[in-house]
Amino acid sequence: MKIKQLWETLTFFEVIPFFNCFTNFFNISQHKTSPLISTMNFTLICYDHSPLAQETLNNLQQQNIPLRILNTSSFNPNPSEKTEIIKINLLQDSLSPHLLERVDRIFCFPQPGINNLINLINQQLFPGEIILCDLRYGNENQRYIWGAVDDVVMGGVSSSNLFFKENKAIFTGNVSTDNNGGFVSVRSKNFNPPWDLSAYEGIRLRVQGDGNRYKFITRCEGKWDGISYCYSFNTIANVWMTIDIPFKDLIPVFRAKTVNADQFDQTRVYSLQLMLSKFEYDGAYNPTFRAGVFSLEIESIKAYGKPNSPQLILMDNQVDGETMKLQ
Repeated sequence: MKIKQLWETLTFFEVIPFFNCFTNFFNISQHKTSPLISTMNFTLICYDHSPLAQETLNNLQQQNIPLRILNTSSFNPNPSEKTEIIKINLLQDSLSPHLLERVDRIFCFPQPGINNLINLINQQLFPGEIILCDLRYGNENQRYIWGAVDDVVMGGVSSSNLFFKENKAIFTGNVSTDNNGGFVSVRSKNFNPPWDLSAYEGIRLRVQGDGNRYKFITRCEGKWDGISYCYSFNTIANVWMTIDIPFKDLIPVFRAKTVNADQFDQTRVYSLQLMLSKFEYDGAYNPTFRAGVFSLEIESIKAYGKPNSPQLILMDNQVDGETMKLQ
């Protein structure tokens, strides 16, 4: 069982270089997702087929800007690997916060139901925020990006995973200190290209824990086993909490030992990770750690601290008698 778990971890994160060649040679099915679509920041366009909307779309595509287009009917813009098209009825469909994931600019053109989108923006985004990962809706991209990295990589027997259920993700499993183990984690695949979060001050987590003390971990290099930057945070059992993690407070660490390294480079965010470990740093113990079943529920991971982000551009102020109001 332990060997199988280790193999699944190494192959999921493509640590074994020849694995992809092996699966391609034998036509073994794998989930296909464009790395650009799954990691880039988007300009969101609520398209209405007007000449102004078409002119705006053409201009943005000429600038090679990644686009997420909300459209009420079928149409085919100039093909681009940097374009997502989502067919949606603003009046009738339920609008998921996932629509705003990694969106840093929004163009709203006048059409019936546009206030529903404006309300979603007001409800989900405070000034200065951008949604990096909305984990309330387990879309295929999220399932493909996140995988477990547990102490089996060091000979332990703990196990964990990220499950999507009832408008949240749940990081859960069983952590054991057997075989000198004692940590579990879920980690994203490397972002390609890495995120540039230089305009922001830090990471904002929306979580509900079990009283354990967890770690948030990120990296500014693409190495599998390189320097990571960590921040420990406490949880209160069964209480939803907003955890703000300033980039300046991230601690450079290599295998749970602090190292003398440069401050975190937020222009090169390669991955995100959540961990429960019996260790803090440099041999100190996690004061709340307890072996056994654990659970950390996550709604979202955001970046915060950029003035007036995302930028909302309203191309008109009235639609069918409705006045669009922003908070």
